[in-house]
Amino acid sequence: MDNKPLVSILIPNYNKSPYLRETLDSVLAQTYAHWECIIVDDHSTDGSWEILEEYADRNFRFKIFKRPDHLPKGGNVCRNFALKNSVGDYVLFLDSDDILAPFCLEQRIVSISQYPGLDFWAFPTALFTYDISDAKFLWNIDDQKESDLSRFLRMDVLWQTSGPIYSRIFIEKLGGFNPETQFWQDYEVHLKALIMSNRYKKHFELPPDVFIREGDKNSLSRSIPFTGDLKILKIRIQFLEEIFRFSIIRQKQMSQMELCSLFSFEYYLILQLWVRHGSFDLFIERWIRCCSKNKSHSLAFAKGLISGVFLKLNNRIGQWIDLSRITSRKCPNSNVLCLVQIGKHPISEYS
Repeated sequence: MDNKPLVSILIPNYNKSPYLRETLDSVLAQTYAHWECIIVDDHSTDGSWEILEEYADRNFRFKIFKRPDHLPKGGNVCRNFALKNSVGDYVLFLDSDDILAPFCLEQRIVSISQYPGLDFWAFPTALFTYDISDAKFLWNIDDQKESDLSRFLRMDVLWQTSGPIYSRIFIEKLGGFNPETQFWQDYEVHLKALIMSNRYKKHFELPPDVFIREGDKNSLSRSIPFTGDLKILKIRIQFLEEIFRFSIIRQKQMSQMELCSLFSFEYYLILQLWVRHGSFDLFIERWIRCCSKNKSHSLAFAKGLISGVFLKLNNRIGQWIDLSRITSRKCPNSNVLCLVQIGKHPISEYS
């Protein structure tokens, strides 16, 4: 009798036909054979479905679905539908343009066997442009000086969609992906997982086992220009407010550093309401609400206001002032996103 655990690889797809074969071939190439791959197509118009039918005919482990018409369109809806139709002991989410290393599942199952009974296990991933042979940078690296949650809260995300492998029990308890979220979909899942559980293990000492395609998606590492769109900016601020509420509901006791990360990131977004969009009243309203929510004293509010004044002044006069000695580098830190390390670590230095 085969007692090997089954891994469910869950893939949402929409119009990724140029990359889909390469992704599915990487699944077929796995040295660990006990897997199922559930692909949910979001009514593609580029011939993706014909490719999926081809692979389903080639191997019974591929199970393909079209998103049911009664469900709303979106990657998160497709991921949740795939989860519902899967039966694996462990769950790996994969985008339809990314690639698994042949040893990916085997490496992860071995690690799970060494550290059993956890909620999830996280692994390193690498970034590539055209072919995995041109992968030069890791998505991110570990840092023992700061908690993982603190780094995530200031957007220095340690792992991408396929970085973790989850126990089925935990990902179902987490509720899968939020179908209402239009931006930062996997970011939300990672944050909530870290808030809900400290029963996980990082294996960043191992070689990267997933390759993430750059340049074809609005990834976290490329999403800062959202500050130019006022509507999206407000959604981002609301996102962080909801993450804070989630932590309260889950009775998560954040450390001072974790609160500072969240506070600073939210401040950066709120600041753009004035510095970039010229709405001082909206900035003040949101900044007061943020300080009140975080139980910050008047000094933090004053620091944020002064920092905003100098940034706004600097924009007006053509960046003649050296702000590095003026704006706050403590909480709230308006330069918090400068600390993000996504895609800045050459693989050669850690191999």
